[in-house]
Amino acid sequence: MSSPIIPIEGPSGPATVTSSATVTSSAGADAEHIGTFASELAAGETTLALVASRGGPPPELLDQIAAAGRIEEQLRESGHQLRFTAADGGRTTIELHDRDGIAVRILSTAEALELVAGKPLD
Repeated sequence: MSSPIIPIEGPSGPATVTSSATVTSSAGADAEHIGTFASELAAGETTLALVASRGGPPPELLDQIAAAGRIEEQLRESGHQLRFTAADGGRTTIELHDRDGIAVRILSTAEALELVAGKPLD
C-alpha cells in the first residue's frame, strides 16, 4: 500500500529555477509574500486579531496545556485517569478509570471540573 503524500524536499520546499538559469530557494520569495500579506492585514481591519509573524500558540494557551498536564499527572499518580467519549447524539461522557483501565464511574461535568480543580476523589 502506498501513500499519496509526497515528501517535502528540504526545509523550504524544492529549489526553483529562475529565468536567468540560477537556482534559488523559494524561501526568500515566500518570506516576501508573507511580509506583504502581513502588512496588508495590518493596514486592513483591526478587528482581526491575527498575528501573522508569530509561529506558536499564545502564552495563555501554553499555560492551560501545562496545567492540564499537571492535573493528568496527579490523577495518574493516584492510579486514575479521565476518559472522554462522544456518544452518537454529540453528548460527551466523562469516565473515571482505574490504573487497569476499568471504568470506576461516570462523572458529571461539575464533578470532573471539581476534580481537576483539586477536590480529592471520594
